[in-house]
Amino acid sequence: MRRRRLLAWLTGLMLSAALLAPAAAFATETEMIRFSGTDSRAEANLCSGAPGTLTIVFSGVIHTTDLDDAAIHMTGTMTGTVTFVPDDLSQSSFTGHLTEWSGENVNASNSTLTVAHNIVLHGSDGSLGRQHILFHLAVNANGTVTSSIDTDELSC
Repeated sequence: MRRRRLLAWLTGLMLSAALLAPAAAFATETEMIRFSGTDSRAEANLCSGAPGTLTIVFSGVIHTTDLDDAAIHMTGTMTGTVTFVPDDLSQSSFTGHLTEWSGENVNASNSTLTVAHNIVLHGSDGSLGRQHILFHLAVNANGTVTSSIDTDELSC
């Protein structure tokens, strides 16, 4: 459940930045938004459940194109560093990086959303943690889902 919350937060961050971009009605406009930040919060180790502090330092870019016919194309990438420091210092700490790509296309006939998210963490005890999330959704003009993928793989 925490992995889904992290994905939702990261995806929400990228999509929020895209929606904040002003667009002129019925005019083709392309915009690029660069963003960066730090998120530090109490979290549990996904592999052991040990409580600690998760810190993510991220940066990225979002490209949005609004076309004359009201179609929208958005693509975003984000990279960053990830650290986890357990409250109990006898537990392993983790450091690594994350990479995320997302894309969205909306037009009168259909819409698609795809998010690919990868995290690789190295533990102070020599362990390796990896998470791969792939989410894809395609919807036709009637609102019917025509394709969906929801994969969340975690290895510790």
